[in-house]
Amino acid sequence: MFVIQLLKNLIPKNKRGGPILEEILLIGIAVLIFVIITGLIFGLIDWADLNIKDIFGGK
Repeated sequence: MFVIQLLKNLIPKNKRGGPILEEILLIGIAVLIFVIITGLIFGLIDWADLNIKDIFGGK
C-alpha cells in the first residue's frame, strides 16, 4: 500500500506533458521492448546451442 501511495505522489496533478516528454517515453518503451526481445532471442540461441552439443557429443 505504501508503494502505491508513493507512486501516486510522484505523478504530478496536471497531466499536461509536452511533446518532448512524450517522445522520450516512446523511445524508452521502444528500447525496453528491443532489449527484452533481444534477450529472448539470445536465450533461445544459447539454449539450442547447449542442446545441440548434448545431442552430438560436443564439448
